[in-house]
Amino acid sequence: MIIIPAVDVREGNVVRMRHGRLDETVVYTDDPVDAARAFARDGASWIHVVDLDAAFGTGSNRAVIADVARETGVSVQVGGGLRSLPLVEGVLEFGAARVVLGTEAIVDGAFLDECLRRYVERVVVALDTDGDVVKVRGWTEPAGGFDEVLDRLVRAGVPRLLVTAIARDGTLEGPDLDLYRRVTAAVEVPVLASGGVGSLDDLRRLARVGVEAVIVGKALYEGNFTLREAMEVPV
Repeated sequence: MIIIPAVDVREGNVVRMRHGRLDETVVYTDDPVDAARAFARDGASWIHVVDLDAAFGTGSNRAVIADVARETGVSVQVGGGLRSLPLVEGVLEFGAARVVLGTEAIVDGAFLDECLRRYVERVVVALDTDGDVVKVRGWTEPAGGFDEVLDRLVRAGVPRLLVTAIARDGTLEGPDLDLYRRVTAAVEVPVLASGGVGSLDDLRRLARVGVEAVIVGKALYEGNFTLREAMEVPV
């Protein structure tokens, strides 16, 4: 199982939110590039970078995210506000290994089909769920039932899914293991898990579920464990 540290960027700072709420944001550093470099030095093979301003439609951090992709020397997957082909193309051109598509991939089948036709394995689709409801536009709007959206994405040929339990996001209370069991049993594509990881035991439990990777953010920034310790967890 791959451990992927998260670098969420808002107004140029590395932050973490709780339940995706802007009013529950904690700033950890004002240097996303340095944070990403530190993860790379500690052995990360992937880094997950999210432009929160783009996701919420309040701005853009593309320049600093481009620096992260260029300067860390590891594979970077980038998400947040990628709602047009030019934006997707731009992120890939500045060095991202993969793009994480959310809102537009869920609500616009033609957009998703074109991204898959052009980029195939470089696409991850984010499935953000609040109970049995998929949320989009920065987790502010419902976009359908979980099973229906999941089935639609699988039929479209999505090569990889990033599944987030919104209720666990930023809580350190443990991942929604039932959700990941449900998804991994229903699909044959790799699944990335996100939301709630607070301990090394949480990582062990996710490994037993069979997810390909887990994205870890707050637990690393709060010092619950180090990236090196996470990468040494037997899987």
